[in-house]
Amino acid sequence: MSYTAGFAVMEVTIRGVLPIGDITENETYFILDTAKSAIVGQVVLPKAVKQSLAVALTVKIPSTARSLAIGTFDGGGNFEAVSFLRVETPAVGHPGGAVGPSGR
Repeated sequence: MSYTAGFAVMEVTIRGVLPIGDITENETYFILDTAKSAIVGQVVLPKAVKQSLAVALTVKIPSTARSLAIGTFDGGGNFEAVSFLRVETPAVGHPGGAVGPSGR
């Protein structure tokens, strides 16, 4: 069974530049729907890198998610948004090209 079976999804893009440092371990960053206080996705990235590294990852989340933030949870379970990553939602617009029946 597919991850997307049973509910509609949308794709969001996680973009940013990772911190520079000597930490070699990974960190799980959670995508939170802040309106519902619900985790809707996650990505695993290095905590730091040796040189500047931009990231752009596509993640599928429920299409019902609206107000999104990305971050980690502290030891007390409080969500802490990170400043170096952002969640970009798809722009809602009109389809390009010809639409509808032609009048002849």
